[in-house]
Amino acid sequence: MKYMFLIGSALAVSAPAMAQDASDGIVVTATRQPTPLTQVGQSVTVVTRAEIERTQATTATDVLARIPGVSTVQSGGFGQPSSVFIRGAENAQSLVLIDGVRINDPGDVGGGFDFGALTIGQFDRVEVVRGSSGVLWGSRAIGGVVNFITARPTEQWTARAQAEYGWRDRRQVSASAAGLVGPVGLTLGGNWLKGDGFSAFNEDRGATEKDGFESKSANARAEVELAQGLSVDAGGFYTKANYDYDNTGADALNVGLKRDTLGYANLRYSDLDDRLSARVGYGINDTKRISDDAEFGPYQTKGRTERFEGQVVFAPVEMASVQLGAETEKQKFSSNYGANDDTSIDSYYGNLTLRPLAGLTLNGGLRYDDHEDFGHKTTLAANGAWVIGSGDEAPVLRASYGEGFKAPSLFQLNTNAGFRALDAETSKSWDAGIEQPFAGGMGRFTLTYFDRKTKNLIDYDVTQFNYYNVGRARAQGVELGMQVANWQGFDVNLAATYLDATNELTGAQLARRPKTNLYASLDKAWEVGLKLGADLRVGGGRFDDAANSQYVGGNVVVGLRGAFAVTQNVEVYGRIENLFDEHYEVVRTYGTPGRSAYAGVRVKM
Repeated sequence: MKYMFLIGSALAVSAPAMAQDASDGIVVTATRQPTPLTQVGQSVTVVTRAEIERTQATTATDVLARIPGVSTVQSGGFGQPSSVFIRGAENAQSLVLIDGVRINDPGDVGGGFDFGALTIGQFDRVEVVRGSSGVLWGSRAIGGVVNFITARPTEQWTARAQAEYGWRDRRQVSASAAGLVGPVGLTLGGNWLKGDGFSAFNEDRGATEKDGFESKSANARAEVELAQGLSVDAGGFYTKANYDYDNTGADALNVGLKRDTLGYANLRYSDLDDRLSARVGYGINDTKRISDDAEFGPYQTKGRTERFEGQVVFAPVEMASVQLGAETEKQKFSSNYGANDDTSIDSYYGNLTLRPLAGLTLNGGLRYDDHEDFGHKTTLAANGAWVIGSGDEAPVLRASYGEGFKAPSLFQLNTNAGFRALDAETSKSWDAGIEQPFAGGMGRFTLTYFDRKTKNLIDYDVTQFNYYNVGRARAQGVELGMQVANWQGFDVNLAATYLDATNELTGAQLARRPKTNLYASLDKAWEVGLKLGADLRVGGGRFDDAANSQYVGGNVVVGLRGAFAVTQNVEVYGRIENLFDEHYEVVRTYGTPGRSAYAGVRVKM
């Protein structure tokens, strides 16, 4: 009955389903509904399929590492644990979505998502919202939101396929297609990746055995219009990765498995003049993790999250709209060591959007969460965007404020059972920035200052072998970005970040957060079909532990790439990563790839 009440209180699933091409300036993740980017008060980055192909990215972290305010770390190669820090927030403090559906793992240490085995081949677009999005997206959106979006069908079928081979026998094949079969719109995709890999334990420290991997994934989605303005859609995503891994500081013959299965279904309504839109839906995410230690045997966890959600948006007049929603979520966690627990959270939220002046958009929202184990919490958010003037080069001022709430994960609670009690994490954050378009709107420059304060940040105590609340942490800094798209054949990307993320009680820097991060790339395309590009990554030094006793130095990595269109539908490409064979670590004692080369072919229809 509780589920039915929540669904009845609002009429739409919160997850966005449709994603327009980036050229139309529309985003869906920041507001949970299609919104022009110039009306969004938060910092949002959109990565298109064209950018993914131009940079020849193969994994999700390849894409995210090129975004201002975002840093990534991985304990070895593909399949190994990988974290993404948005503005210095913990990996588990950022919400991760596939087609708007949550894929954070309740069996993960902090209830986050391990990016280590997620490939990018099946996705058409990535949207990253930086800054607290807790009012609209709820728990785990303290640092931001990452949404991986698959292609949407059009009246004409489109398809693409890709095959690649390279360093240490790494092979990858991917394909996707979208189109109509009668009244039904279909999207299908798949990806396979396998390689010998390199040692997770750093080969420069004496490692000799390689840690290989194999990944398989598939996605499907169907949509159909039942009547004018009324439609239904359903879909799913599946990924499974097998990989070898080492012990900390030593080679080992350990093997691991990660499996994620996601499914969703939505019923949608929109009236003829788009003043009223409504959706209801259901989503499920089921995970399995196995870490099979060669000496101590396997440790296995299973997680499951089920959600019923609803949202309605009504615009009584052109200058104002109201957004209301309700959600209920049930989480389960179990392990082969006897853990078996569950929890739930019910939520209600509302957001008011006003456009009092030409070019000015203001948003204010409120959320109420009722957690089964940690009680109720009310959070607030407000943001605004102001386009000053008109034309393709009109500057945009943005500012936002957001509060967040995140309960300890079931994994953390089970680890601490009978020891320390844990409190929920809470946060308050704000940012302010400017976007200046140039080159007739083909380029844009962004500069943003951000500041987030977190209470009861959860960290691991290596002396007591359980978790504890830090007390207070603060992350503040500056993001600088510049993007130029197809200006006289040139594409340019610059992402620079300064971050000061500290434990306010001790003054220590939060572990594995570099103070400085820089990514720059330059690509040139000629009419004959030739494309050449280069990128530069400069990673700052960081401490590998909370006590700041183990320092990991910075790194400079250069890459080159090229592509040539053999025909209108066929392109061959190749790249060299880590051109100067930089030897470095981002996690202490764990290796990173040396100089490597890859070549492949793409086909589009």
